[in-house]
Amino acid sequence: MAVTISKLIETGKVYFQEYRSRDEMFASLAEELEAEGYVRNTFLQALTEREAKYPTGIVCSKYNIALPHVDSEHVKKDALVVVVLKSPIGFHRMDKIEETIEVKVVFMLLIEEVSYHIQAIANLTKLWLDDGFMEELLSVRSKEELVTLVKEHEKQQAAS
Repeated sequence: MAVTISKLIETGKVYFQEYRSRDEMFASLAEELEAEGYVRNTFLQALTEREAKYPTGIVCSKYNIALPHVDSEHVKKDALVVVVLKSPIGFHRMDKIEETIEVKVVFMLLIEEVSYHIQAIANLTKLWLDDGFMEELLSVRSKEELVTLVKEHEKQQAAS
C-alpha cells in the first residue's frame, strides 16, 4: 500500500499550539491521543524513553523540526500528528545528541507496520527538504489547508 503523507494527516491531528517544553507537549498529546484511540497507554513512556535514547531534532534550512515516534506496539492506528509551535521548544539533535536545537514544527508519526513507517519517513523527508513547502507550512491555519498543501506537493513530486 502506498504511503501518502496527506492521507496520514487526514486520519491524524494538526495543532497550532504553545508549549513550554517538549515534555509538556508529549504529555498533553499522549493524553489526548490515548483518549481518542490513536495510541495505547504505554505511548507516553515509550515516546519519552525513545526520545532520550534516540533524539529526533533535525536541523533544516528554513527552521528546525522534530520527528518523535515510537515502536508500533504502542500505536493503535496510522496517523500523522503535526504540531506547528507558536514559539520554538528545545529538542536534542538527531545527529549530535549533546546539542539542543529550537524546533518550530513537530511531525509525530503513528504507524503500526514497520515497512509502512520507513516509507512514511521517506515521503515526509521529501517534504521537509523542500524549502518552498516548509515556508508555506507556517502560513497554514487548519488541518484542511495542510492536507491541501501536502497534496499539491505530492502531485508535484509524482510529476517530477
